[in-house]
Amino acid sequence: MNGVLNNSEMAVRLRIKTGSIACILGISLLVSAICQAAVAQLAPEASDEPIDITGDSLELIDDVAIWRGNVRAIQGEAILTSKELIATLDDAGGFKTIKAVGGMRYSNGKEAITGREGLYDALERTITVTDDVVVTQGKQVMTGGALVYWIDTGQLRFTAPSGRRIRGIFHPNEAETPQPQS
Repeated sequence: MNGVLNNSEMAVRLRIKTGSIACILGISLLVSAICQAAVAQLAPEASDEPIDITGDSLELIDDVAIWRGNVRAIQGEAILTSKELIATLDDAGGFKTIKAVGGMRYSNGKEAITGREGLYDALERTITVTDDVVVTQGKQVMTGGALVYWIDTGQLRFTAPSGRRIRGIFHPNEAETPQPQS
């Protein structure tokens, strides 16, 4: 090889580079869409439907409600389960914060998020899920240490636990595969 590329070799390399960039952009958009769709549904005002919270016990101390044991919060199709749920209320009876502790799992029928803890903060307008986070949407799976979602901007940060990495498993959409022309 003499180091000089002919036009067809340059075109092939350009297509490979362009394809790689498109693939990386596509994956990053897919990651963002999966996580944003799943996490956005954790915010209580994502629905006008009432929130039905049950547990084995409930303790009320001033503006804090603590449900313990087999906690289940349902709003429409969304279900949040955990061992404990701590809600801090504002003066109007709305939620300032909602913290799910102990094996938190959220599902809305399409996406699911699991982690050891989850926190909705109405003032900061964030949702944070920590400790062994797994986000699934169909066959797509993302795992990491912590996930922070900013409700108003849609910004998302997925961080790895110490000494580990973030992992994503993506399956190409078969509907987008080009069909042979007849």
